[in-house]
Amino acid sequence: MTERKPKKSKGGGDAFGRWLAQELISLVRQFGNTLIWGGVCIYTIAEAGTTLRAFAGRTSIANLLLSIAANVSITVGISIAISVTMTGLYLYEYRRHRKTRQRLTGRITQLETIIDPSRTSSGISTEGTTRIGDQ
Repeated sequence: MTERKPKKSKGGGDAFGRWLAQELISLVRQFGNTLIWGGVCIYTIAEAGTTLRAFAGRTSIANLLLSIAANVSITVGISIAISVTMTGLYLYEYRRHRKTRQRLTGRITQLETIIDPSRTSSGISTEGTTRIGDQ
């Protein structure tokens, strides 16, 4: 068999490329979120300008403002409806989880005493909260 010869470095050009790539990735990690938000803001402003140019001369400012207000009120109404729905679902799930904890507490206590009959209670209530004196 022939012996393999180690590859020769190309004089540091490869190291510079790696360094440059690492620095660029570091900058993207550091400022990526800011760049994305800046890009979104610039895009939104550009689209608003295009929209205003499209409406120029075809409709009055009053009509434009009323249509924007009507769309905003629908958006706000939808947002409130979604918020109320999510809050209701959260409260339902919270109550359901608490009832499940209460239901399973007795079984867990029974299993723990089977494993270790000399086990003492930790004092945690059936709701999973600590005693009033421990708070």
